[in-house]
Amino acid sequence: MENLPDNIDSKYRFIVLAAKRTAQLQNGAPLKIEYEEAKNHKYTTIAQKEAEEGLVKFRKIREERSEVDIAREAILGHDFIPDLEE
Repeated sequence: MENLPDNIDSKYRFIVLAAKRTAQLQNGAPLKIEYEEAKNHKYTTIAQKEAEEGLVKFRKIREERSEVDIAREAILGHDFIPDLEE
């Protein structure tokens, strides 16, 4: 990914956000994009598109971390909590 969406501050956060959203979709979460736009795509592609469009809400647990901390926490899956509400 060359350009991150405005609401996502690092590529690591984008990757983890899309991965967590993919898991939600696999578990039956409703789509946040139009069905026609998503019907021929895999959940990973849909999750990335939703994140790129700013449709997947999240909140940071901690502020002011280094890129190393962001990467470490992204790998461990603890850098944010996806918002499950519509």
